[in-house]
Amino acid sequence: MSAGAHIPLARLIVPLAAGIITHLTANFFVPAKTFLYTYLLFCIFGILARKVFSSVFSGRWVFGAWTFLILFTTGFHLSQNHRQISRSDHFSHYGEAGGTLLLQVREPVSEKANSYQVIAEAGCLLGDSTERRVKGRLMLYLEKDSLAAGLRYGDYLLVANNFHEVEAPRNPGEFNYKRFLAMGNIYHQAWRASGSWEKTGDNKGNLILHWALALRERAIESFRKSGLGGKEFAVVTALVLGYRDFLDVDLQREFAGAGAMHVLCVSGLHVGIIYLVMWFLLGFLSRFRRGRIVQTGLVIFVLWFYAAITGFSPSVLRATLMFSFVALGQGMGRPTSIYNNLAASALLLMVIDPWIITRVGFQMSYLAVLSIVALQPVFYQLVTFGNFLLDKAWALVCVSLAAQLATGPLSLYYFHQFPNYFLFTNLVVVPLAGLIIYAALGALLFSVIPGLGFLMGKALYGLVFIMHRSVHFIEGLPYSTLSGVYISLPEVMGLFLVLLFLGLFVVEGSRKMLPLALMSLLLAMTSFSVRSIRNLQQQGLVVYALNRAGAIDFIQGKRAVCVLCGDPEVVDGQIGYQTEGNRLRLGVQSVNSVRASGKDSILVSENHFSRKGSFIRFGEKHMFLLEPDCPKELPQPVFPIDYLVVSLSPLHDPMKVLECLHPDLVIVDGSNYTWISRRWEKACEEAGMEYWNIREDGAFVADLNQGNSFRGRSLIKRAGSGYRF
Repeated sequence: MSAGAHIPLARLIVPLAAGIITHLTANFFVPAKTFLYTYLLFCIFGILARKVFSSVFSGRWVFGAWTFLILFTTGFHLSQNHRQISRSDHFSHYGEAGGTLLLQVREPVSEKANSYQVIAEAGCLLGDSTERRVKGRLMLYLEKDSLAAGLRYGDYLLVANNFHEVEAPRNPGEFNYKRFLAMGNIYHQAWRASGSWEKTGDNKGNLILHWALALRERAIESFRKSGLGGKEFAVVTALVLGYRDFLDVDLQREFAGAGAMHVLCVSGLHVGIIYLVMWFLLGFLSRFRRGRIVQTGLVIFVLWFYAAITGFSPSVLRATLMFSFVALGQGMGRPTSIYNNLAASALLLMVIDPWIITRVGFQMSYLAVLSIVALQPVFYQLVTFGNFLLDKAWALVCVSLAAQLATGPLSLYYFHQFPNYFLFTNLVVVPLAGLIIYAALGALLFSVIPGLGFLMGKALYGLVFIMHRSVHFIEGLPYSTLSGVYISLPEVMGLFLVLLFLGLFVVEGSRKMLPLALMSLLLAMTSFSVRSIRNLQQQGLVVYALNRAGAIDFIQGKRAVCVLCGDPEVVDGQIGYQTEGNRLRLGVQSVNSVRASGKDSILVSENHFSRKGSFIRFGEKHMFLLEPDCPKELPQPVFPIDYLVVSLSPLHDPMKVLECLHPDLVIVDGSNYTWISRRWEKACEEAGMEYWNIREDGAFVADLNQGNSFRGRSLIKRAGSGYRF
C-alpha cells in the first residue's frame, strides 16, 4: 500500500489546487463550451480505459493521470467561474451608461481615519427609464457623517454609476493592494461625500449572518459595560471576537514583535482551545449509549455558536469547519485519519471559494495544524517529565515548535520578520488566551447578573492586563525580533521542501529523504548567496512615487542615500511604507536620509554620492534636482546632465531649463501639481526630449551597472513590473 493510500482525500487537493493556481497565474479565459467538451472527453476516456485496464494492475497510473487531469480542469474551471469581473453582467461593463447603482452592504462597515469603508454588492443599474440587473463588488469610502455611521450589513444604497479601478502599486516592492482586493472580487472603488448618496432602506440580508453580526455588536457593548477600556478592551475584542478596529499601531507592533500576533487573529488557535476543552469537559458522555454522538453534536454546536459570536469572520469559519470535521472523525468511534478530516475541510472550502488558497490565514492555519499533528508527538516523546506542570509545559513547547517550523518561512516571506522568543511567548500567552476566552464567554453569559457579571469583568481585565504586560516585556527584550528579512518565493519553496523531507525522515524514518533535504537546503542557500552577492554589486537609483512629496534613493551595494523633497511631516508619513519593500528586496541595510534644498550647500557622502546645491553626482551619472528654491537663472552645468528631476511644482520656464541643462531624461515626480506636470510634458514633447511622469507611470527605476541606463522609454520600467537591479 502506498504512503498516501490511507489519506485519499489529501491526494485530491494537489491537482485541484494546481488548476486554481494555473488559472490565477495564466489569467486567461476558457469558453464554457470548451469545458463541456473536455468533461465529455474525460467521461469517454474513462469508460474506455476501464474496459482496457480494469484487469491490468500496471495500468493504475492511467486512472491516476485521468483523475489528476479531471481535478486540475475542475480547479481551473472553479477559479474562472469565481472571477466576477469576467461575467457579462458585471457593473464595470456599463461604466459609460451613466445612471445610478443600487448597492447592498455585504460586510460590516469599517471606520477609517477620515471615512467609513463599505464593501457593497451591486444589484441593479437604474437609468432614466431602464433597469438592468448587474453584479459585482465595489469598495466605497463615505465621508464621515451620522448617516454613514449608522450603516449596517444588508442596507441598500443608491450611488451614481461613477467609479474607478483600484490603483496598482506605483513603487517597486510595494504591497499590491490591488491584487489583494482582487482576490476578494473587488476591482473598483469610489469616494462619496455627504449628500451624494442615499440610503433607500434596511434589509437583513442573510438572516444567519445578520443575527451573528448583531450578536457580535451586543458582545462588544457588553465588554464595554463590564469595565474594560483602553488597550485591554482592544485586546479582548480582537482576541475573543476577531474585531481588530480598536487595535492601534503600537499594540500590534508589541504583539508582532513578541511573536504573539496570532492570539489577536481569531482562527485555529482559539477554535482549537474551545474544541479541546469542550471535548474534555463532555468526555463523560462517551460512557453512555450513543453518548459519543451527543458529545460530538454538542461540541460542534459550541464551535459554531462561538463562530456566530465573532460575526462568522472568514478565519473563524475556516477553523470551525476544520475542527468540525475533526470532531466528526473522532465521534465516529472508529479509527480515522486526521489528515483526511483536514483534507475534507480544505476541499470543501476550495470548492466554495477557490481563491481561498491565496489567503495568508488559510495557508498558515493548515500548515500549522498539519505540522502539529505530524511533529508534536515526535518532539513530545523525546523528553519525559514526572512533574505534571513541567510535562504540560513541554507539551506546549512541542506544539509551538511544530507550528513555528511550518509557518516560519511564510512569516519571513509575508511579514519579513521572525520572533526569536516565540517559545517563551507561547508558554505565557497561549494558556492566558485560553483563560481569557472562557472568562470572556463567562462575562457575556453572566452579564445580566449585575454582581457576577462585574466580577467576571474584573477577572477578565486582570487576565488581559497580565497578557499585555507580558507581551510588552518580551517585545522589549534585546533581539526579540529578527526583522528586515527578505526571501523570494523560490527560496520559500526550497525551505518548505527541506522541512517536508526532514519531517518524512523523522516521522517515517525514510533514509531516502535525508539526501533530498540536504539537496533542497543546498539549492536554497545557493539562491541566498547569489542574491547577496548581486546585492553587494548593485548600483542604481529609484525616484519613488509619493503624494505631494518626493524621495530619491541612490543605492550602492547594501547602502543608500535618500534625498527627501517636501514638507517633513508629509514625507515622513509616506516614506517608510513606499520604500520599505524595495529596500528589503535589494538588501539595503543602511540609509542616510538628507533633505533636499536648492541653496548652495555642499554635502558629500561616502557612498559614491556627492552634491553641491541642486547638482548631484552618483557614480558616473549626474542629476539636477529642480525645486522652487532653485534660482531663476540656473548655472551652466560642468558635466552633462543625465537626469533632471522636477519636484515640488517649481515655477521655472520649462523651455529655458531644458535649453540650459540639456538633460537626457526629465523625471516629473508626484509632488508636482497636475498642471505643472502637463506643462513639463508638453515642453519635453516640443523639445523632443524623453520624460517620465511619475504621477501616471509610477516610480522610475534605473540600473546603473548596465552602462547607459537610459536608451529611450523601452529601458524604463514601471513599478510592479518585476524589474530589479
